[in-house]
Amino acid sequence: MNSYQELWWQQARSDHEVFVLLRRQGVAACHTLHYLQMVTEKLAKAYFWRSGTPPPRSHAGFVQFLRFLGHARGSDRERVANLFSFKRFDDFQQWLRGVLPIAYELERLAPDLANNGPNPEYPWPHQVPEFAPVLHDFQVWRSLTSRQGRDLMRVIHIAIDRFSEIADS
Repeated sequence: MNSYQELWWQQARSDHEVFVLLRRQGVAACHTLHYLQMVTEKLAKAYFWRSGTPPPRSHAGFVQFLRFLGHARGSDRERVANLFSFKRFDDFQQWLRGVLPIAYELERLAPDLANNGPNPEYPWPHQVPEFAPVLHDFQVWRSLTSRQGRDLMRVIHIAIDRFSEIADS
């Protein structure tokens, strides 16, 4: 892990700690989702700093991060699968296909990507606000409480805890 990755990973890890606290306290879903979205964005940026050059300035990146892990080189495949508690890399890839839609929903919570729609930070639509995040029933939150969603959060947790093992994959 290079020094840039370490900085982004430390911030992602701190955001993840706040996410866990908020979830345990049962605060409004918008706050919990905001932190989870930031965790995934920073985790992706930490990963993509592995080249030593800055990744694009974008809130999108988590889905790409998962796809990169799903296309690990031959020598890294078994290690990546085992890291995330899968017996075979093929099982990990199949799992990824199932959770990518949830990851995409999570990524799209960033206001810049929400296209004037539901986001956990600001009332929307921007020009004539009608909805407040604190009152909104986010579909992605329901997705995250499904079996696949809980599994995705488990993998996010592992990626944070053991980032040094995937930093160069």
